[in-house]
Amino acid sequence: MQLKVLGEFRTSMQEQRKLSAAASKSDKEHKQALEGLQAALDSAHMAYEQMEADLKKSDSNRRLLDEVQSLRGILESSEKSRKEAESEVAHLMGEKKEMEEKLGEAEAKLKNAEAEFVANFHNTEAYTNFFDYFARIGQQEVLIVLRNDHPNFDIASLEARFPPLDVEGEDDSYIYFLVVYMVFIVMLFFLYNEPYMNLKASY
Repeated sequence: MQLKVLGEFRTSMQEQRKLSAAASKSDKEHKQALEGLQAALDSAHMAYEQMEADLKKSDSNRRLLDEVQSLRGILESSEKSRKEAESEVAHLMGEKKEMEEKLGEAEAKLKNAEAEFVANFHNTEAYTNFFDYFARIGQQEVLIVLRNDHPNFDIASLEARFPPLDVEGEDDSYIYFLVVYMVFIVMLFFLYNEPYMNLKASY
């Protein structure tokens, strides 16, 4: 009886050892499976982080590319504006040169006209009229002074010899201005010239 119980106990112990070994083996496999799963999770996490970094880098590159394209557009627009400005400046410089040439031609013509006018002024009607006015007005001033200071002097004969002169022409306004100026000079001459004063004193 005892042998039978001992045998059963031994058999029970062997089965427990088998179960314990199986359980130990199952725990080891489970642990290994968990470790493998953790490793897979770590690998997936690292892959996700790498993918996220790549996405950020790609997005940054995309923004840089957009900025480069925007700057390229601004550069092209600036280059176009520069070419237009250069063309406008060249056009204005051409107009300036043309105007300077025309101005030079006009100045040369004006100088030639002035030189010709001065050279031929003694042959013009204005020259003749001016000196006629000058002579007549000077004479009239002398006659006025003589009439006022010497009432017995024969003024009528002088007035008959030097009647007033009526001059007509397109340069009358210019002549009148010169006449007024010359009359002033003549009056000063006759009023302050010593021979004239001696002539006045003799009468």
